[in-house]
Amino acid sequence: MCSPRNGLWPLSLVLSLVAACGTNTATIGIDDPSPDTVGSNELTSSTSKTCAPNTVRATYALGGTVLVPWGTMQGYVLVKDESVVGLVATRDAVPCGAAVVETDGVIAPGLIDLHNHVAYNFMGPWTPPRPYANRNQWQSDPAYAAAVKTPYNAVKNAGHLCQAQKYGELRALLGGTTTIQGSIGYACQNGWVRNVESYVFCQDKIRQNVLPITGLTQADANALIAQFDAGTTKAYLVHLAEGVDDASRAEFDHLRTLGLLRKEVVGIHATALTTAQLTEMGQAGMKIVWSPQSNLGLYGATTNVPAALAAGVKVALAPDWTLSGTNNLLAELKVADRINQTQWSGLLSDAQLIEMATTTPAEIAGLGEKIGKVLPGFAADLVVVKKNGKTAHRALIDAQQSDVLLTIVGGQAMYGDTTMLGTLGVTGFDTVQVCGQDRGVLVRDATVANGGNESLTDLVTTLTNDGVTPYPLAGACPPAPSQSQLP
Repeated sequence: MCSPRNGLWPLSLVLSLVAACGTNTATIGIDDPSPDTVGSNELTSSTSKTCAPNTVRATYALGGTVLVPWGTMQGYVLVKDESVVGLVATRDAVPCGAAVVETDGVIAPGLIDLHNHVAYNFMGPWTPPRPYANRNQWQSDPAYAAAVKTPYNAVKNAGHLCQAQKYGELRALLGGTTTIQGSIGYACQNGWVRNVESYVFCQDKIRQNVLPITGLTQADANALIAQFDAGTTKAYLVHLAEGVDDASRAEFDHLRTLGLLRKEVVGIHATALTTAQLTEMGQAGMKIVWSPQSNLGLYGATTNVPAALAAGVKVALAPDWTLSGTNNLLAELKVADRINQTQWSGLLSDAQLIEMATTTPAEIAGLGEKIGKVLPGFAADLVVVKKNGKTAHRALIDAQQSDVLLTIVGGQAMYGDTTMLGTLGVTGFDTVQVCGQDRGVLVRDATVANGGNESLTDLVTTLTNDGVTPYPLAGACPPAPSQSQLP
């Protein structure tokens, strides 16, 4: 059987439950409504009842502004077990017996981080002593070895990489991430957020390679191509052209020689690629994962995303890691937004930016029918943030970690406002301070081996005893506004 929070109800079962609820409960099916037909007629509900019949319909409901594929709706997301089972417009349409949380916030798909190095994320930001031309330069720099590899090896040699992995997953939860790439070993996975390299949704079809692409042989390529053709590997994620020099660009030529310009190949970073190479990527159906903060910090430049998009290349956004990137994907959204506004004249809409952190990475990972959208039949992987008087999309982009009210993975509230967690029946959470706000996070899980049942205090103590100082889970909080900035 698949592990907890990795399964999903069969679509036929979800739709049968929807049909069984009768006409008093309005739901939105997967194939409707279209953007042109959405309106009040599609979101009607009974006004003669305080709740809808059939208590089996949902375990709980979240009320707020919901980000749906065609825009936004005011209403309630109905959740049962691991899935979203309905969307309704009013509280009257929420099934009797369902716990209701009036979030007064924005309910969005959980963020999907398609590139990270999770077990490194007990460390804080590292300031490179100089800009580099390619990844090999900083990896061989003694300054990097002292600041990064020494503490990492201390934890590794003590046998505590699973604890480091757990700490990194908790960091992701605080920022609304529900799925992540870049975990270490299978023995340390499937605890707090979904790990795309493992047995997710009863399938194992994602491969990654963090080593230099030039190390791939023709035999390696032939084996991969056979997997692609058989459908056993849907996505192969590789560090590609990470840098700004000709040596970085030559990695793309190496892939071409091996016959790996394929739709299944996903280039992480692709910072050095020319417009011609990006055009070739688009023609082949390849994809990119973009980590702007890390690119700028290490190389002083980032990927030519406008050219990539113009070439038809799908682009996902990811933070890389805490060392040269950002604290989590929620923080990386702000970096992408700043670049979009200051360098690209607002080329990307707010909705497009959010798609880069939700639907697009889901599609790239071959999970586009499972996660990345708030719709019936999809996994209940959700993030809820304060609206703060903004449009729904802008509220998510601008949200600080203290604005995150809930992070839900497979229907299980893993992190959030302690009152909301209580309403959902969540107990046994550890309380953390996030920029002056109390939040609860489920840290202990006895079903997870290698440190799963350790508390947050235990984790910090373990890493501290290894001779390292864990970077706070919430990272650095934004400065308080000055008097002139207050409303």
